[in-house]
Amino acid sequence: MRTLNAKMPLTLLLLTFLCTSVRAQSLDSLKAELRRENPELRALQLDYNAAMKIGAQQNQLPDLEVGAGVFVLPVETRTGPQQFRVGATQMLPWPGKLAAMAAAADARARPLLEKAATRQLLLIFQLEKAYFSLAGLEARRGVVEESLDLYASLNRLALSRVESGKGSSVDVYRIQLQRQQVDRQLAELRYLAQQEMVTINELLNRPADTQVEARLNIAGRVAETLDFAPDLANDDPELGNHPGLRIFGLQQEANRAAIQLTNLDQRPDFGIGIDYIATGLRDDMDPPRNGRDVILSRAMVTIPLSKGKFSARRQEEEVRILALEARREATENEFRAEIRRALNIIDNAANELYFLREQSRVMDATISIARSEFANGQRAFDELLRLENELIGFRTKAVLAQTNILVQRAVIDRYLINN
Repeated sequence: MRTLNAKMPLTLLLLTFLCTSVRAQSLDSLKAELRRENPELRALQLDYNAAMKIGAQQNQLPDLEVGAGVFVLPVETRTGPQQFRVGATQMLPWPGKLAAMAAAADARARPLLEKAATRQLLLIFQLEKAYFSLAGLEARRGVVEESLDLYASLNRLALSRVESGKGSSVDVYRIQLQRQQVDRQLAELRYLAQQEMVTINELLNRPADTQVEARLNIAGRVAETLDFAPDLANDDPELGNHPGLRIFGLQQEANRAAIQLTNLDQRPDFGIGIDYIATGLRDDMDPPRNGRDVILSRAMVTIPLSKGKFSARRQEEEVRILALEARREATENEFRAEIRRALNIIDNAANELYFLREQSRVMDATISIARSEFANGQRAFDELLRLENELIGFRTKAVLAQTNILVQRAVIDRYLINN
């Protein structure tokens, strides 16, 4: 007969060999590590930093225009032929336009920071979900390992009946089959735990095979959530501070900055310039100031004549502001619906958890009586085995209900960032 110390599968031995580091970390420490190490969050922060550099580029005068020309057919003047010309022109935007361009660039960059904050909340939710699932898998493994003790005790009862001639060796083999099924369940739980560890390590930018141990008081966290949920269900939570909603206000500010810039765009721009014209000497006569060079100062103004495009541009930005307000309202409704769904799931899971605990309590008493009756030959083995399996099923479902409650609390925390 196969014992509990049976040979481990080759794949499990290899996994044990490769995964040399085991980390038991609290959820808060993992969150802090995610904020530091996640490459996606670093990239989003760098995108924001780069976008904030654009404003300094906009708040500068236009480039100085310098030109030169040579007279192929020189223009004869009274003081001599003009030979070549060198000039420079500097455009001067309407006062305040450069500052408005910089302000518009900064306003377009600010939503990127809220985008990064929103993404961080999603990544933290994924981390919490994987961490709670890992803790639930470890708790389920504990339940399954406890079932080995139940089957061992049941095996001793079956052997004693066989030795006394009152039982059948078939019962012993059936228990052995159940224990083999438990071994397979443990292997499946180890596989599922490895999958959750891969998710956690990916979020934390670690090697994928780093072992993670969830350090979590599941019962305490569940009790805290069950105390928290009824109060939230009776209140209307304030969501305005969520970055996924703040981003719409910042995008509207960018649209308003664009409107302000449009108002300045329809103002005239000015320009100043100076030309130097080199003049040669006349050889046919010697007038006063023969060959004197020319210095020409210039002033320019650009006058936008088409006012319709500016009006259309303002109307476009105003419509975009209204569209963003509608999107904000839809997003807030979505957040509130997600919170309500999570609260409903928590309520249902809490009821199921209470039911399963009551069932387990009654089943414990039933099994105690059934074991005594089986030992005395008053109860069939099949019925005792069925009761044992039902008890294990109740305990496993209770762990699943607890895990579900914790995952739904993570869903709520994703939106109630102040809690």
